[in-house]
Amino acid sequence: MEDLAWAATMSMKLLYISGLFLGAIAAQAGAVFLLPMSKGATAPLATVGLMICFCIFAILLSRLLTAGVSLSILVPLMSALGPLSGIVIGTLAYGEAASLGKIGVLLAACGLIVLANFL
Repeated sequence: MEDLAWAATMSMKLLYISGLFLGAIAAQAGAVFLLPMSKGATAPLATVGLMICFCIFAILLSRLLTAGVSLSILVPLMSALGPLSGIVIGTLAYGEAASLGKIGVLLAACGLIVLANFL
């Protein structure tokens, strides 16, 4: 019975951490989306939205650290996912061009960061 309780606890923790991680990525992507709209922090509504997104991002990162996610994997992974989300948003929302090489290198960086955590 203890094994079942432990498995349920671990499943809930995994769901919690996954939700925080996805929320942090969404908040960071929201901030990246609003960045051009803020026009150098001169458009008040977009600038406030940008600041709110970055605050949510920072709060969720701190909750991830509190939940036991290693700082040595969290910061590099989010650093690689930031430019990747910027490429996706720039391409889809703003019509910018994205090279497959750039996307491939960033995806490889994410994979290497995760791999390095297991060494």
